[in-house]
Amino acid sequence: GVLASQGAGELDDLRQLYTGGLTYKIANGFDEKGPSSWEDAPLSDPHECLRVKLVDMLGSEGPQKLEQLDHRLPFPQKMIENMLHELEVRNVVSIGFYRGTDEGEFILKVDEHYITGGKEKVVEYRLLQNLLLSKSFKLYDDPLEAFESHVMFQKMHELLDRVSDYRFADWKDLKHDPDVVMGRLLHNRVGYTKVDQLPLLLGLRPEPWIGEMEAKVLSKIPPGVNVVRQDLFIDIPKDDEHKRELSHAKHALANLERQMVFVKQYEELPERKRSLSLFHRVHEVYEPMPFLEALLELIARIGPVKRYTLGNYISRSPEEVDEGVRELVDAGKVSVVMALQPDLTEFYCMPEDAIQVRKSVREDRDMRILTQSDPFCSRFIQEVRYVLKQGWYYPVFKGVDPVGRILMYKVNDYLEVRDIHIPHAYLDEFTEQFERLLENYRDTLVDVALMTNFNGESIALADDTTKKAFEDIGFRFVGDGERMMRGGVMDPRPRNESIRTLFYNNNLHQETRSENETLAVRKIAEVRDDFALRGRCEMYRVDLKSMATASQLHQGTNLRSHRVYAPYSHFQRLLTIRNQPPDEELLDVLDFFSENSDPQLFMDRHAMTRAEFRKLAQPLIRSGHLVQDYRGGFRTVDPLTDVDVLELKQEYLRELIEDIPVITLKQFERLAGRPFKPEDVMDVLKQLEDDGVFIKGFLLEDMFEICWGRKEMLENASELDPMRDFVLPPSDPLAPYFSALLRERFGFGSAYLVFHNEDAIAAFKANTRNDIIDVTDFVTDPKLEKEAVRVIKEFAWEHNMPLRGKVLDRIRGR
Repeated sequence: GVLASQGAGELDDLRQLYTGGLTYKIANGFDEKGPSSWEDAPLSDPHECLRVKLVDMLGSEGPQKLEQLDHRLPFPQKMIENMLHELEVRNVVSIGFYRGTDEGEFILKVDEHYITGGKEKVVEYRLLQNLLLSKSFKLYDDPLEAFESHVMFQKMHELLDRVSDYRFADWKDLKHDPDVVMGRLLHNRVGYTKVDQLPLLLGLRPEPWIGEMEAKVLSKIPPGVNVVRQDLFIDIPKDDEHKRELSHAKHALANLERQMVFVKQYEELPERKRSLSLFHRVHEVYEPMPFLEALLELIARIGPVKRYTLGNYISRSPEEVDEGVRELVDAGKVSVVMALQPDLTEFYCMPEDAIQVRKSVREDRDMRILTQSDPFCSRFIQEVRYVLKQGWYYPVFKGVDPVGRILMYKVNDYLEVRDIHIPHAYLDEFTEQFERLLENYRDTLVDVALMTNFNGESIALADDTTKKAFEDIGFRFVGDGERMMRGGVMDPRPRNESIRTLFYNNNLHQETRSENETLAVRKIAEVRDDFALRGRCEMYRVDLKSMATASQLHQGTNLRSHRVYAPYSHFQRLLTIRNQPPDEELLDVLDFFSENSDPQLFMDRHAMTRAEFRKLAQPLIRSGHLVQDYRGGFRTVDPLTDVDVLELKQEYLRELIEDIPVITLKQFERLAGRPFKPEDVMDVLKQLEDDGVFIKGFLLEDMFEICWGRKEMLENASELDPMRDFVLPPSDPLAPYFSALLRERFGFGSAYLVFHNEDAIAAFKANTRNDIIDVTDFVTDPKLEKEAVRVIKEFAWEHNMPLRGKVLDRIRGR
């Protein structure tokens, strides 16, 4: 009655009906004549109830015609027919003529097997799937325990439903665990496992084939010592003459990797954003498990399993696998279970699993969002793709049933949710799990999601119930109302206004430039050369080296590994941020220059040449422990004391973007330098966002990247005068901000960037030795070539340096 009142009679599939909030009355008190009080009870899954009822009727009463089932059940015939078809696809029900009827009768697949002469004892295929589900999704407290009960894991998503209190943030720690390795563990499939599981995986493989070049490469990976990739090819020159040999060696390395002769481990290093990949030798280090023992352990973990599926895990010949399975069955160590799929199929499992699979237990009907590489989903991938669709997506399971899919991928630091296919009946359960997945993605620095479609139609056309379900987990309609966004806003503004405000705040705008170089150098934390300083002042009287003494500027290495001029206190701050001890062998150098500054005195005392002294000083200068003072000597940098390094880092990052109107995460990382990891940068952005300083979302036109911006700066940009045409040198502190644009638009990693009408229209490389700007390469739009050359000429005139170059001569010739 509850379903009928909601229009279920007009539907062909019960899953199309949203049942959230629906209840029915149930008596909770009785007197002599009948119920005295009632309470509301939530409606269970009607689709699941219909499935169970049909299976129960066919199992207890035998073959039934569709008309008989329709007469017995209070559901429309079309709905019952669709359910029977679904059960037929899942190998539960079959249709045929068993009692001489005019119409076909529906019967359980198991009963059909027996009445058609089958002698083998079979189990329901669904019971077998439920056993695999319970084994696969057993919950563990420690991720390493989950590794021991599975063969391997391929993605961080696969531990989400197998480890209690697990989050995506734990995956990074897991990768760097010395007990965890990564490699091509099964055939050519890349995955992660524990070191103590390697004997099992080796037992499933034949002996590796190692040729002459493979042996040469393998000799560079000694047992018990992890090496980096560069060490494997260090003795092969990288010139054209040895190009073929180097290629041969790389192919040999790939052959060794496919045969799991080595695996990889990861190590986290300071001042390095990416993990260091280390090669860990396996061959002749770990003793392979005997094949029969390895096969038995494999069946214990993944069984019940078909013979065909074993081929996905074992690299040995089919004859050897068949013989091994036969020996284990004959010895009674492995049992054979027969199931209909749809034909009679043998499944191999442990004897205790053979007993367990025949027990009727309550099904696990939890909803899970999996990946196609998940250990459970990949076992039934053909069935999943038949029920859902071919292609790439996140399959959604309710128990053992694939009920939906999510087409979602990460792009430019946000999640693009192109389409979600989920029955309305499961909407509340799905949104709960989907929110959990999105919250975990925040640990990977992706906290914005943009959704376009739901069930193949625009989300704008969805009913109010669907819209509210997604609004409850943080989605809001943005822009033209055709899409929903979670975690950000969509307020795109012209990019030229952002650039105008950026240059205005950083003293490059014609209205904010300093009067002369003396005033300009006080407004900049560090400066690399005269080019970076000249654009910030109207008059340039003396060069930077001449100002070093008057302004007491020291020369040292900044956090981006560039030599810069800055006050001594600035280098103290940078050294404290690095928080790295100096080389113990060079402590005497630091002790000397803490009291003295003359390098000649040090060289005389130790009787060394300037070249030898340079070999000692350069590592200390690069690490920030030594700077060159304004008198030409050297000075030891003492780190700041009584400061919290974490607070100092966050304060430095806040100051770094204090005058920037709009910035992306990658731009912030490039500006910050090596000592800062993406997590450090994101923490500061989140703090500023929580404080109301920044807004987050799509803030610039024609730029589909997540940005953080200062709303008041963007709103006031239109009041500023347009920016002058100028050239931004690669030594400018703002150059890392435009590095992505420079690479994408002009193909340069580092170059002079030409701005015209507040847009980058050209880039060029140049040598500036002997006070000459010698242009060696030049890229621009042919339509804007004339304007770009004009701006470059003005740049050369401003620096009072002649402009040369064959590139310019060719342009003039045109």
